[in-house]
Amino acid sequence: MTILHHSPVSSLVSLLLAEVLCSLVLSAGVFAQQEVNSSTVDFARDIRPLLSDTCYHCHGPDKENQQADLRLDLKSSLYQVHDGVALVVPGKTSQSLMFQRLTAKDPAERMPPEDAEVKLSETQIQLIKTWIEEGAVWKDHWAFEPPVKSQLPSAARNPWVANAIDSFVLDQLQQRSISPSKIATKEKLIRRVTLDLTGLPPAQDEVGEFLKDDSPQAYERVVDRLLKSQRYGERMAMQWLDVARYADTNGYQTDGERHMWRWREWVIDAFNSNKPFSEFMIEQLAGDLIPKATTEQILATGFNRNHRSNSEGGIVFEEYLVEYAVDRVDTTATVWLGLTMGCARCHDHKYDPISQKEFYEVMAFFNNIPERGRVIKYGNSFPVIKAPTRKMAMQLKDYESEMAILRQRLDANADSIQQRMTDLGNKQNSEKPVIHQDLMIRFDWDDNYEQQTYEVEGKAEDYDVINTGEVSQELYQTSVSDDHQAQYVQGISGKALKLDQSYKVNGGAIIQFAGHQRLTLSTWIKVDELSSGTIMSMLNPDDRRPQGFSWSLVDNRVQVNFGPRWLDDSVRMRTKDAIPSEQWVHIAFTSDGTQMARGMAIYINGVRQDVDVLLDIFTGTYKTNSTLIIGAEGETQHLKGLLDETRFYLRDLDSQELRSLAVAQTPAEIATSVNPNAVQQEKLLHYYLDQVDETQDGDDYRALRKVESISRRFVDTIPTSMVMQEKADRGRTHLLIRGQYDNPGEEVSMNVPRSLFKGEQDGAFGSRLDLAKWIVSDENPLTARVIVNRFWYQFFGRGIVKTLEDFGSQGAPPTHPRLLDWLAVDFRENGWDVKALVKLIVMSSTYRQESTVTREQLIADPENIWLGRAARLRLPAETLRDQALAVSGLLNGKIGGPSVKPYQPEGLWKEIASQAYDQGSGKDLYRRGMYTFWKRTVPPPTMLTFDASSREICVLSRSRTNTPLQALALLNEISYVEAARNLGQQMILQNISTEDRLRWGWRQVTSRMPSDYEMSVLLKSLQRNIQRYSADQKAAKQLISFGESQADESLKTHELAAYTVIASMLLNLDEVINRE
Repeated sequence: MTILHHSPVSSLVSLLLAEVLCSLVLSAGVFAQQEVNSSTVDFARDIRPLLSDTCYHCHGPDKENQQADLRLDLKSSLYQVHDGVALVVPGKTSQSLMFQRLTAKDPAERMPPEDAEVKLSETQIQLIKTWIEEGAVWKDHWAFEPPVKSQLPSAARNPWVANAIDSFVLDQLQQRSISPSKIATKEKLIRRVTLDLTGLPPAQDEVGEFLKDDSPQAYERVVDRLLKSQRYGERMAMQWLDVARYADTNGYQTDGERHMWRWREWVIDAFNSNKPFSEFMIEQLAGDLIPKATTEQILATGFNRNHRSNSEGGIVFEEYLVEYAVDRVDTTATVWLGLTMGCARCHDHKYDPISQKEFYEVMAFFNNIPERGRVIKYGNSFPVIKAPTRKMAMQLKDYESEMAILRQRLDANADSIQQRMTDLGNKQNSEKPVIHQDLMIRFDWDDNYEQQTYEVEGKAEDYDVINTGEVSQELYQTSVSDDHQAQYVQGISGKALKLDQSYKVNGGAIIQFAGHQRLTLSTWIKVDELSSGTIMSMLNPDDRRPQGFSWSLVDNRVQVNFGPRWLDDSVRMRTKDAIPSEQWVHIAFTSDGTQMARGMAIYINGVRQDVDVLLDIFTGTYKTNSTLIIGAEGETQHLKGLLDETRFYLRDLDSQELRSLAVAQTPAEIATSVNPNAVQQEKLLHYYLDQVDETQDGDDYRALRKVESISRRFVDTIPTSMVMQEKADRGRTHLLIRGQYDNPGEEVSMNVPRSLFKGEQDGAFGSRLDLAKWIVSDENPLTARVIVNRFWYQFFGRGIVKTLEDFGSQGAPPTHPRLLDWLAVDFRENGWDVKALVKLIVMSSTYRQESTVTREQLIADPENIWLGRAARLRLPAETLRDQALAVSGLLNGKIGGPSVKPYQPEGLWKEIASQAYDQGSGKDLYRRGMYTFWKRTVPPPTMLTFDASSREICVLSRSRTNTPLQALALLNEISYVEAARNLGQQMILQNISTEDRLRWGWRQVTSRMPSDYEMSVLLKSLQRNIQRYSADQKAAKQLISFGESQADESLKTHELAAYTVIASMLLNLDEVINRE
C-alpha cells in the first residue's frame, strides 16, 4: 500500500537532520543564556528550580530528612547567619557560605555531595553567582503568588496580533528574533478547529460554505457554530474523563461493572450549557452540600466516586476506606490545584510547603462518606442517587401529575366516601386480599380453601415468573414434606398452619428471585414459648454456595439472612426486641433492592423495629430459583408454632400498607365493629375503594393504584449513579504514621495548606463546600492558572506550564508567565466562562498559524516552545476512530446513554478477568469512542495502542508514542477496515467519473482537494488493485466482509475491494491521523 505524505516538513527533514540534532542539544543552553543576558536573574524562575532539584531533599520542607538544621526553601533560613557565617550575602559571593560550598575544591566540603544523584553544572553555578551578585533578591514561588493581569506588551500594535494572546506570544518571539508563521489555509483551518472543538472532521458542505464566505467574520462564524454544537460538549468531556478517572468498572481483581454513565452525561451537558467553571468545580466537589441541591448537582459529585473500588473477599475495610479518601485528595490536588500533594501522605513533602499533617487535614474533607471499604461486585455501591434522564424525568413527572390529580379528586370526595362506607355491612368481597398489588404468593392456610388466582400486574418477565403470569395458590399449598399431612388449627383469620418441627411446606419454585429486586415478606405468627427456627427460606442448602434468603426466629427475635454467602457476602439483621409468646403477632420484612442493611427493615405489628446489623457486606447480587420452603431451611432449623396469612410481595410495601396487614380483622368485621381505631378505618377505606365502590371514586382509586404500580416499576428502571454524601455523625480523621491505615497519630481537622491560605485558619473550613468555594476564590492563586493551562494544552499540545499536574517547585516554570496570569485573571473576571476562553484561544493568530516549520524555526525553536507555528498533533485515540466512522458514514451520532462494546479481539477479557466480553451489535458498534465500555484492567485495546489511559488514576496528559503497532491497528483493526469499505462504497455510489470519485474521497477525509501528483498516485493504485482483485475474487470478498454492516450487493466485489484499499490509504495519510 502506498503511503502519501502531504507536508512541506518532509522535504526539509533529510536536509536538516544533522543541524536539528545539534540544535536540540544546544537549544536549552542558548535559551537559558538569552534569559540571563536579557534581564536580571529571577529567583523564582531561575534559582529555586535548581535548589529544588539538588538541595531540597536534604535542606527542604521534609523534617525527617533535613540535614544540619538548614532549610533552603525558606527566606528566613537562606539569609540567616549560621555559626557566624551567612548562607547568602546579597552582592557578595565571597562572603556567601552557600556559594563557597558549591565551588569548594575539597570533595568533603563541596555541595551537593559526591554521592548525590543530581549535581549542578558549571552553567548553573554561574547562574547562582550572578543572582547573588545582582542582590540575591528573594521571590516566593511564582505559583503561590496571586496572578496579576499585566498591561499588554507593545507588540499589541502589530497587525499580526488578533487578540491579547498574540501580543504576549509575539513579544517573546521578537525577543528571540523568531518570526511567526502565516495564517493557515482555510481548508486546514476549518479541519483543525472542527477537530479541536468537536472531535470530528468537518463535512464537505461545511468546508464549501466556509470557502465561499469571503467576509472577515467567516472564521468567527465557524467558531461560533462549533461552540453551539452538541458535539462540542462531547469533545470537551472526552478530555475530562481522563482527568476524573472515569471507567465502567471498579478495578482490582474482579473489576466488576458499575454504572456511572449518567455522570458522564452531566459532564457533556455542563460543557454544552457553558456552566461557569467555578460552578462546574463546586458541584463536582460538593454539589450534595449545596443548600436545596438539585438532582443534577448531587449527580455531579460522582467525580469523587469514580476512583477504583475493591470488592475482593478478605480485604480490610478500613484500609480501603483510607485508599479511597487518599485518591480523592490526590485527584483534587492534581486537578484543581496542580500540586503533587500525594507526596505528603507518608512524610512532609520534600519540595513543596505541604506537611504530612496538612495532607490529612485535606483528607478530612473526604473522609466522612457513608461507604464501605468493600463494594458491591457488580453494580453501584452506596451512596447512590436515582438519576433519571431528561426523558425519564418528564415521564416521571407525568406519572406524579396523574397521581396528584387522582388523589385530589379522592380527597375532595372524602366525606361522601365515608358516608357510603357506613352501608358496607357484610358486602365483603373475599376474592382478593386488601393489599394485593404485586402479591406473588399468598398462603391463607384454610384447609377448605377454594382455588384463588391473582393476576400479576405488568408482564410476567418483570418478575422472572417461572410457571405462569398468574399466581395460583393451588400450585404450592398442598405440597408437604415426607408425606405428612399439613395440620390446620384455628388462626387469626380462619385456619392457620401448625408447624410441630416434623415437616415443612414446599412452596414450589414459582419465581426466580434476584437480590436486587424489591421484596416484602409478611405473616402472622404465634409461638408458645421461646423459639428458634426458620419461618420462610428460599435457598438450596445442599448447594456448595447456597444463595437466597432466610427469614427466621432466634429466641423470638426476628432475623433475616440475605445474600449469596452467609459468612462474608450477605446482610444479616436481627430485631433488638423479641416478639411475645402465646399471642398472635404480625411480622414483616422489606427490602428496597439496594442490597444494603440501610435499605431493609423489619416490622412487628406494623411498627418498624430497631435492629442489630450483624453483617452488611453484600458485594454482589444473586439470582435463585430455589424452592420456597415454609417452616424450615432445607432439612434443618424447623420452626415450632403457628403461621397465618403468609405473603410474598415483589415490592417493598409502604408503612401504611404494612399497618393494614397488621390489622387482623377483616373489612366486614371492622365495618360492623364499634369505634374502630384509625388503622382499622384506614384498612377499611382502602378495601372499600379497591374492591367494593362502583362509583367514580372507586374507579379513581383503582386507577391511582395502577398508576402507582406502573410508576414504581418505572422508577426501578431509572439508572443510578454513585455520589458523595456526608455521614450524620462526623467521623474522626487522624494523621497516619508512614501513611499506614492501622497506625493513627494525632487527630486532625479540615483545613488547607497554610502556604496557600493567607486568612484566619481557625474555623474557616467546616465542610467540602467550604473547600470548594475556597478553591475557586480569588484568595487561591492556583486554580485559575491550572485550569487555563490545561485548556491551553488541549489546543497547543503543550501547556504554558509543561507539567500540567505540578505547579510546585519541581514543576516546569511557565514559558509565558505574563500570558498565563493574564488569561487566569481574565478567566475569573469573565465568570469562569469556558466558551469565551476557548474562543479567545482559537481566534488568536497564534492558534491559526501554519504548522509547517521553516528552516530558521527548526533551528531556533525545535520544540516550538515560543509558538512561532501551530502545533501538529496526532489525533487522540477516540478521535481517530470517530473520524473514520464519520467520513465513512457509519457514525451513530446518538449523544449520551450507557457505554457500548464495539469490536475487540475475542477472549481478551477472559485472559485477565472472569467476565466474558459481550460484543454489542447494530448501531451500538458505531457510537463515538468516548462511549466505549472502559474496563480498567483491560482497557479498549486499540485505544490503549494509541496512548489512552487505563483510567485507574487521574491523568491530565496522555503520553505520545509512535509504534509499528499503531500502523498495524489502523490498517487491520475491524473498525478501520469496515470504515474503509464503507468509505470506498460511498465513493463508488457518487455515480461520477473515476477521477471525481477519488477527488470526492480525498476531500471527504482531508477537507481539501488533491494535487495532480496525489491524483496520479491514487489512480495508479486504484488500477493496480482492480487488477489484483479481479484475479482474486476470494480475497476481494474476504476484504469487504469485515464488520457487521453489509456491503452493497449491487456493487462489483473486485471494484469495491479496490476502493476499500484506496479508502484505507486515505484514512492512513499523515495529515488525516494528525491534526495539522
